[in-house]
Amino acid sequence: AVERRDFLMRTSCFVCNVQEAEMLFMRDMQNLSPEELAEILADSIRAANIPRMVVTLGRNGAVYAECDGECGFCPPQKVDVIDTTGAGDAFFSGTCIGLTYGKDLKDACSIGTRLAASVICTKENVCPRFLPKELGIEVEVE
Repeated sequence: AVERRDFLMRTSCFVCNVQEAEMLFMRDMQNLSPEELAEILADSIRAANIPRMVVTLGRNGAVYAECDGECGFCPPQKVDVIDTTGAGDAFFSGTCIGLTYGKDLKDACSIGTRLAASVICTKENVCPRFLPKELGIEVEVE
């Protein structure tokens, strides 16, 4: 991503973790509150001309921003953590499906957070199935 900023400018939404965001923007982000990080992210993506970006914070949730200045914090769901394997993939998948079905970035991140929470509270290696309606997505299911 650092070497292909031109690619990021054409990406609908870039999702990464906080360490990757630090490398991308060459800035320490570890000791910031989620609210401070969301504001910095909004300024950073506006300067870099990246349309939308989500930064995951592990057990602390995620922050998101759009190039128009809209930004926010998506808190984690409280669950008993058994195994974090696959949490990032589940979060990414939920966020993508939300955006695909027309949700705004805040709601898409909420879907991602819900899927990630469903993965980390089990020993199973698959994400539980949700009906689209359970995620606030209105589509016909056969």
